[in-house]
Amino acid sequence: MRPNRLLALAGLAVLAAAALAHNLPRASPGLLNWAEPGNVAAALAGGRGFSDPFDGGTGATAWVSPLPVLVDAAVFAALGTKTAAAARALLILAVVGLGAANALLASALRPRGPWALGASSAAFLAYACLVPGGPLEVQSEAWLDILLCALLFWAVMGIGSGRRLAPHALVLSGALAPLENAGLCAAAGLCAAALLVMGRGAPGRSAAPLCALAAAALAAGAWGARNRAALGRFIPLKSNFWFELSLANADAPDGLPRMENVLRRLPFFDPGQFSLYASLGEVRYVSTFRKPALAAIGADPAHFAGNVMRRAADAFVFNRRDGGGEGTDHRFPPGDFARLVSSGELINLGGGASLWARIDAPPAAEAARFRALGLADGLGALRDWSEKRLSYDGEHFGLRGILVGLLVAGVPTAALLGAALAAGGSPGAPACWAALILFAMVLPYVLVNHNERHQLPLIAMQAVLIGSLAQAVAARRPAARA
Repeated sequence: MRPNRLLALAGLAVLAAAALAHNLPRASPGLLNWAEPGNVAAALAGGRGFSDPFDGGTGATAWVSPLPVLVDAAVFAALGTKTAAAARALLILAVVGLGAANALLASALRPRGPWALGASSAAFLAYACLVPGGPLEVQSEAWLDILLCALLFWAVMGIGSGRRLAPHALVLSGALAPLENAGLCAAAGLCAAALLVMGRGAPGRSAAPLCALAAAALAAGAWGARNRAALGRFIPLKSNFWFELSLANADAPDGLPRMENVLRRLPFFDPGQFSLYASLGEVRYVSTFRKPALAAIGADPAHFAGNVMRRAADAFVFNRRDGGGEGTDHRFPPGDFARLVSSGELINLGGGASLWARIDAPPAAEAARFRALGLADGLGALRDWSEKRLSYDGEHFGLRGILVGLLVAGVPTAALLGAALAAGGSPGAPACWAALILFAMVLPYVLVNHNERHQLPLIAMQAVLIGSLAQAVAARRPAARA
């Protein structure tokens, strides 16, 4: 059996085992957060069209990208909407998709040397299996992002080495990227543009990248035309641009929204925001965020530039994985629960679940807030908050939190720089293409609104950078001995 095929099968086995360990005890519909894509998929499977991201019959939407929704809707149509069987099927799809991504990386990197192949595959599996809240969580969209960016990488590497199917893979990547997210759309576009420049003057070298750009434009145009018909506005990607921009630059002083900011604004959690969204309709609701976003940016452009730099550091140096919320299963007296929710201390997630929204607040200030609320069991509430705060601090600010923050941001950046240094200037084609794809995938979010979930789709390209460093270091060893 060929080494890369064996590696791909071994990777699939590792992913399957990790998926079972992560999800088997809780892969039931009552314990899943189906979130906006799951709600739209349920509407689609139920014959209501692409609508209702927050439930409640609010009508047509472009709040989420269509490709993940179509995948979920197909599973719902076959196995029931938001059922345990559908959850397990989506988990199997995630495992197969990640296994395919690992195989694509192995195929692309095999000619580059055993260290590039082995280290990249090991890093990819470690990221996929071990990063908290990773792509093996049920209802994570990240596996599809990862698969598509691995396909794009395989295509650009294959075009350079004459693989027969590589041009077709590039065109397919161009067609699907706008339907998945803005980052992949930017990555496919930049890769096609780079291939055009590299192949300038060579006969036949421009056909594939030009077709990929045309496919991307056609896909975005078709989705935009649907949105024009359904929502009255041409929206080529997603409708919530102003919402995201305002959230990160008007509501968040440092450009990195906390859990408290996010959940206070999402119609999914806040009844007041949901009522406003339902009454105005999606387009008009999102437009209400345009003025505060532009006002915040216009009032202090230098601060906005600082926000962009802080988001870039979050993506490429150290990823701040401290959202500011922590779930609780404490049994509050009904009056206390209502007071805590109305004051913003707790967020009611429904189904008996709730979340401390200010888990990173100073303990003395939180104790004072509880006293001011006049809770019947203020001591019990404070005790539960304190226990969750200790757990939160241990996860996000302990050694594990620091290591994860570096692994998903700084380590791949250091690997790229190390590979260039070890190779005497250029880190090699795989690292250059991986860096371009990674940069393009995260660029829209660095400019608008970035958080830890935007790092998950990057793990395939981050693994390539780590493999490139390993290969560059290994290539220097014989020279050093000589």
